[in-house]
Amino acid sequence: MLGAVTREERPEQRQVERPEQRPEEGFRLTALGALLRADTPASMRPLALMYGGPFYRSFGELDHAVRTGQPGFDHLHGESHFDHFARDPELADLFDRSMAASARMFRPLPAHPVLTTAAAQAPAPATVVDVAGGNGELLRQVLTAHPGLRGVLLERPHAVATARRLLDAAGCGARCAYRAGDFADVPAGGDVYVLARVLHDWDDDRCREILGHCARAMPVHADLLIVERLLPADGSPSPATAWDLHMLCNVGGRERREDHYARLLADAGLRLDGRTPLPLGAHVLRARKAPRPEPARA
Repeated sequence: MLGAVTREERPEQRQVERPEQRPEEGFRLTALGALLRADTPASMRPLALMYGGPFYRSFGELDHAVRTGQPGFDHLHGESHFDHFARDPELADLFDRSMAASARMFRPLPAHPVLTTAAAQAPAPATVVDVAGGNGELLRQVLTAHPGLRGVLLERPHAVATARRLLDAAGCGARCAYRAGDFADVPAGGDVYVLARVLHDWDDDRCREILGHCARAMPVHADLLIVERLLPADGSPSPATAWDLHMLCNVGGRERREDHYARLLADAGLRLDGRTPLPLGAHVLRARKAPRPEPARA
């Protein structure tokens, strides 16, 4: 089988010596292939298993999703992605680990000016609220990079326990609080709020609700950082196009253009204040509370 693959892909080959000193052609993993090993520090194995397994099977229902608007995952399993994972702890764990593996793609995020400015705040430490923060990997990156920051993670009950273990193991647990709940439970009073790969899971109405919950929780000085892939405004080729299909098939969400997010933010009383690129077509959108119009004078 390896011979057939190498005739197509030409992976790195080498001559290996058997104990009997007879040279024989052999194969070894390239640096890219090594990422599929479970014992590699930057392993992408959970990501490959998730996207090559449950998510891949959903694409068999692409025709149904396009014709009806119902996610292929829902049609295949008779329930939503989120409900299905909540009933299957092993699958939920694989999903959380796959999201943690892909969160490594966002390593530049802790250097975002909003976070570096918050970290320099004195005398009281600033608080970063990670809304739907999964297993805590992204918050771990932020708190590790900025020892002066505190964190709050909002997630589903089963994910909170996993996040607590990860952040404790990273030495960040003493600076982190946890809240088990839904988007309606976004804690108030934070300095920086983060929505990382959350809004693309949902349709526009649900996004407005989520952003509205964040806006109500945010003090006037707070920032909201949204991490998403953006569809190009000119319709040019982009990895976000493939992700748009993925979201349609698996959760019924979508990728969006920057101006689309700006409208959703405005509907929630927030203002888009710029964007910063991240690897693999992702961006950080910065939003703040829109100033209230002054009352008309008599």
